[in-house]
Amino acid sequence: MNTTINAGEPPYTTGDTANTEVTVPYGLGLFFIVLFLLVILCYGSYIYKSGTHSRPPPRAHTTTNHHPTDDNHHVIRFSQGLDDNVLMTFPTFVYSEALMTNKGDASTDANNSGCSICLAEYKPEDVLRLLPECGHLFHLSCVDTWLKVHPTCPVCRNSPLPTV
Repeated sequence: MNTTINAGEPPYTTGDTANTEVTVPYGLGLFFIVLFLLVILCYGSYIYKSGTHSRPPPRAHTTTNHHPTDDNHHVIRFSQGLDDNVLMTFPTFVYSEALMTNKGDASTDANNSGCSICLAEYKPEDVLRLLPECGHLFHLSCVDTWLKVHPTCPVCRNSPLPTV
């Protein structure tokens, strides 16, 4: 009877112990691979989102010249408001005086009791500016600030400049 014992093999084990010894390292390895992929995806998503929000706004070009070498640039025009010299040509009123002169006039708008820009009711001492083309009234400071940025009436969006 010759019996040979291999020194490199573990002693007799049950089938359950052998499966546990083999699956634990594979399970841990799979867990760490999935964890690593999730971290990479989250980091990539963070970089993508932060990159889109931190871009500087496009530069405004005041000319419409397009050079053949500038194919990647778009021409953007921002509308500019009215100058102070133009604003000074629009009539101004003190609200109490405007009420007295229009008291008997049936064409006065009942909705003109408040400024459409700041939404405050007019007080008798408020200075108002009348836009000549559309006839809308606003607080002087409100409409001047608006018209320096936008070239149109805040209510009807028509130009307050006289048409010829």
